[in-house]
Amino acid sequence: MPRSRTLSSAFPGGLSLDEAAWELTRWLSPRDRVTVMRRDAYGQLAGNSYPARHPVRVQAPSTPWAMYLADDTGTFRLLCFDFDGKKAGQPDPDLMEAAADDADALSRILDRLQVTHALCESSGTGGRHIWVHIPGGIDKALAGRLGRAARALYSTLDHGMLANAREGAARPPLSPHRDGSRSKILRGSPESLLHSEVSAEQIDSLCEALLAACPPLVPEAAPSSQPQSKTRRAHRRLSSAGESHMATIRGGDNPSWTGFMCLLSAAHAGWSFADVQRAAETAPGMEHYRTKNTGRGGARRPRHPTERHARLERQWAKAQQIAGTHAVLGPSGPPAEAIDVDDLVQRLDVIEAAMTHIRATPGRWAHTEAGQSARSVLAAIAYLTIATGKATVAAPIRTVALLTGLGRTTAADALRRLSDDGLLRRSVASDDTGNAAEWRFSDRFSTASVPVRSQPIKNPRPPTAPEVFARRRALAVELENELVDGRHDVFTRGGLGHMAGRLFAETRERTVTDEADAARVLGTVLRHARRAMSRLTHHKLIRRHADLSWRPNPRDRRAIVAKELGVGGVLQRRSERYQLEREVWSWWLAELDAMHTAPRRRRRRGHATSRPLFEGSSPGERSWPRYPRTPAGLAEHRAARSLVAAGVVSPESRWQYLGDVA
Repeated sequence: MPRSRTLSSAFPGGLSLDEAAWELTRWLSPRDRVTVMRRDAYGQLAGNSYPARHPVRVQAPSTPWAMYLADDTGTFRLLCFDFDGKKAGQPDPDLMEAAADDADALSRILDRLQVTHALCESSGTGGRHIWVHIPGGIDKALAGRLGRAARALYSTLDHGMLANAREGAARPPLSPHRDGSRSKILRGSPESLLHSEVSAEQIDSLCEALLAACPPLVPEAAPSSQPQSKTRRAHRRLSSAGESHMATIRGGDNPSWTGFMCLLSAAHAGWSFADVQRAAETAPGMEHYRTKNTGRGGARRPRHPTERHARLERQWAKAQQIAGTHAVLGPSGPPAEAIDVDDLVQRLDVIEAAMTHIRATPGRWAHTEAGQSARSVLAAIAYLTIATGKATVAAPIRTVALLTGLGRTTAADALRRLSDDGLLRRSVASDDTGNAAEWRFSDRFSTASVPVRSQPIKNPRPPTAPEVFARRRALAVELENELVDGRHDVFTRGGLGHMAGRLFAETRERTVTDEADAARVLGTVLRHARRAMSRLTHHKLIRRHADLSWRPNPRDRRAIVAKELGVGGVLQRRSERYQLEREVWSWWLAELDAMHTAPRRRRRRGHATSRPLFEGSSPGERSWPRYPRTPAGLAEHRAARSLVAAGVVSPESRWQYLGDVA
């Protein structure tokens, strides 16, 4: 077919859609071949794999095909940003809308930078592809930087193909899909791709723009940079960042992301679901929960009230879980400018090596409940390491327990086991003054040192600080999701157990077809997997779908089952109990300090139930009252615990009259 022919003749009366798709592939393909699907023995297209090769100089293949992004030398001539809203291979309604919003947000950035592109609906399920044609090409290092920067900013982006110059491929615009649909161009045109003049300098500018827009480690702490309503005020006080997200007009460039940040801010502020429902009616930043993306630019249409309530309920539950994880961490880590970038790169390399070790050896962790607990504790230490940016982290037993949903003794046993196995190393032991033990990953996860050459061959450019922090955030989100998915009241020891929680989390991300498949995913013996799956199916937490795979019930029943089993709120009560124990211990340490201080230098301390006439405004350490004593002068720890539980010694409640406290 002559290359002078334009694809515009296909609409109407020219080439058919199949012919236009193949002709576009022939013009754009960086290689002389494409990858194609194969039919099975029954003539069906099962699975999303492209094992065969097909030359581009012949007629179109009879099955769907994918086009390489890089040529044979590893130079990327095409970029494809694949926004996928699937879990365990199946479309998820919430993620599909988030993928559409992410694609629209990236398309707006490309428009601002005058980067010619085409936005496509990749299939009938609603995924998105953004295609960019670079005639001069870019090297794989720049493509990898671009993929990592975009992944840190857009959670639904699958950036693997941008990191794989040899095999990275995607279905081109207009091409057919195995489900009978095809890739449909929503914005742009085939001719714009064919005549694109995008340069490597523009792609480098795009990378810098994505890195500049990347949110911090805790995105709820960053205020919105979008235009905001001047009159919007939350009816209950939020953080300044939360107020900013709530006031963002029409949800900004990415309404689904802004809407979830509103929910996360509300969860941090202690709102109830009724408060969130009230805000969703009018808050500009929660536009995502009132209307949905139609896929036609900025057009949105109202949601049905039932759909709006169900979506808001699901997202609120997720926001509460993430907020609970952030609350365990306490104050945010040091500012970015205070972290040594080179040292942070080493920390990230160690964490990635540790997580690769976990995934590559599932059988090491899953044979027993203790092994599963150790796996979760190792992920928690990795999360703490990323959050602090330090090689050695102080990890209180209670903090690790709350992060993983385990009990404190189970968490302590898991840390001891990881230390004995040589995976973690305790740098500093805990002491009687309240300082927690400090842990670091062992040297087996560290990258091997190599001699530095005076003139190294192909010496790569060192990563910049924004690139390192973007990589840090992407890895932190991955670990956070792993901890959150299995951390619930129903998966505590009194409920279905930690192994059932691990299997539930795995069914969210992978395809599990039967008990043997569950055993393979968990890395455990068949009887353990059978027991975990039996518990999940009995309580209808997972169910079999039309494709014969087991996935979580669309209606999240975890809270309902937790109440049925009598473990509802157990993690919250455990958190409150641990905080109470910390308060009593701090009070006792202050008492010991006073006891070992010369009488003339001791501070004057009132009784715990006394009330000051005025509040001291000078900064300094917390002033504790006298510790309860028995008539014989011995410490009365039970009374101290009761006083702390009643809030008597809390600085926030010192102006309240509490009456007699036993």
